Amino acid sequence: MSNPNAEQLKNQVRKELAMANAQELINSINEHCFKMCIQKPGSKIDSSEESCLDRCMDKYMAAWDLVSRSYDINLLIQQADEIKTAANALFAQKKYDDAIEQYTNAIELNPNAPAYYSNRAQCYILTERYGAAITDADKAVELDPAFFKGYYRRAVAYMAMGKIEEARRDYKKVSALRPSDKAARANMLRVDKLYKKIMFEKAIETDVDIRLISEKLNVDDYKLDDSYNGPIMKIAEVSESDPNSLLNTNKKNITDNEEKIVVKPILETVDLKFVEELSDWFRNQQKLPVRYVYAILISIQRMLRTLGSLVDIDIPKDTILNICGDVHGQYYDVLNLFKLAGKPSEKNMFLFNGDFVDRGSFSVETVFLLFVYKLLYPNTFFLNRGNHETISMNKLYGFEGEILSKYGNSHGARIFNLFQETFNCLPIAHLVKNKIFVVHGGLYSQDLGMNDKKTGKFGVTLDMIRNIDRFRQPGDSGILVESLWSDPQKEKGRSPNKRGVAIQFGPDVTKQFLELNDLKMVVRSHEKKDAGYEIEHDGQCVTVFSAPNYCDQVGNLGAYMRVNSDLDIVYKTFEAVEHPPVKSMAYANISPFM
Repeated sequence: MSNPNAEQLKNQVRKELAMANAQELINSINEHCFKMCIQKPGSKIDSSEESCLDRCMDKYMAAWDLVSRSYDINLLIQQADEIKTAANALFAQKKYDDAIEQYTNAIELNPNAPAYYSNRAQCYILTERYGAAITDADKAVELDPAFFKGYYRRAVAYMAMGKIEEARRDYKKVSALRPSDKAARANMLRVDKLYKKIMFEKAIETDVDIRLISEKLNVDDYKLDDSYNGPIMKIAEVSESDPNSLLNTNKKNITDNEEKIVVKPILETVDLKFVEELSDWFRNQQKLPVRYVYAILISIQRMLRTLGSLVDIDIPKDTILNICGDVHGQYYDVLNLFKLAGKPSEKNMFLFNGDFVDRGSFSVETVFLLFVYKLLYPNTFFLNRGNHETISMNKLYGFEGEILSKYGNSHGARIFNLFQETFNCLPIAHLVKNKIFVVHGGLYSQDLGMNDKKTGKFGVTLDMIRNIDRFRQPGDSGILVESLWSDPQKEKGRSPNKRGVAIQFGPDVTKQFLELNDLKMVVRSHEKKDAGYEIEHDGQCVTVFSAPNYCDQVGNLGAYMRVNSDLDIVYKTFEAVEHPPVKSMAYANISPFM
């Protein structure tokens, strides 16, 4: 964005030049140059004198330009610094987007100040646009290779993207530039420890037993402790002779090294009594016993494996579908959401659009509550995968640390890996009444498209999404990663995502996708919105975010959408509620809020 004061400022400079320092230089040129070339009044100027006059005019204009630019630059630098000060004030008020705009204005006036780029990079970090933060940090250290804040910002952004080796390199540079800075050294040591841990885990990986944990783990090996007085899962009745019995329908034969392995069924089942008691049990900060942890995760994983990557949802008459965005381990806000919207039931349907875990420090409770509701209401309670249902995010943003803290290293590592298997099974998108496409991130790159033979149009089709190979980590490119990471933009077309992953897509891209697939609207999440939701792209793209006061610091509202059978939509917003004194990011390996 150009600064509206820039031209006015330049005109002011030129006026002042006419009355100030420039006049002295102009007089000097008149005295020493023009006097030598111009003859007496009325005399003829020969060709050599005309050439001399041209040279003097060139010197005159060059001198004027030199003085003008020098004086202009000083005023522009002063103006830029004033804008930077205003941006700092906006930053202190947590108005990060407004601060970004003002830092950008300051950079346009003075593109040679490393601090401007560093400050804007911090705003990008706080708004999770890590790719843009790295670009600004690169510029800051290019302008001043000794500018430690540039390396620091870049290290934080690399960490946020899971690029541990690059972050480690930059933290070492910060520590070298500021050897007496205890915080810099602590950051370097913390990242170095994490890097070595990851390298060790890779080194000891083995393919001796490639079966999934859910296929080789026997729940019967884990007994309930006699002292346990929490919610009890109902045991299903089984019969060897009944082919529809859980004993037979939930049994699976696996061939491994030519040996047939029978995976035992999970006999524990979920009923409404268990779910309601579990909700209160978690509210009181109690843990599930390990046996139930394994039983629930294996059961939900087996259920999710039967679903497609794109799941169809119908909304019967007199039924409501509540579409919710990111909840990020804010368990007590989820309970409040159910209080406001009504508890899940066959008439009060829910779709949670990914990012159940990380950041908030009650992620274990949050995701288990959502999983048991899915087991209880398999046809009216729906779950999409988000970019935080991935191993790289979970290792950094708290979910792994929370599991290890609550279940210890021995069980914790196995539980974490079992969660990763389960997250890989989550659907990628849902299609509501064939008209509303719900996905966590957004839309797709041009080069992922194909010509539709029926319409002749170009783009990603619903059939392509239905055929996504989702049972894996998302990788760096393709329809899967863009479903989880892409963001809308106001400008037409596509551009690289400021997060550093996937793309940004404009209103024309949304319109083309909807027309190609005969849809009405895209609903996505993935971004904090101050009002809890935002309607963009001429009403065709909606962002809904359900984690109020995100990370206990941002102050935003949460929101959810209520959709009826006629696809009428009502947007509801809500504020954060109090939770026990465990800070957000308490279990994380990274905190960008620094």
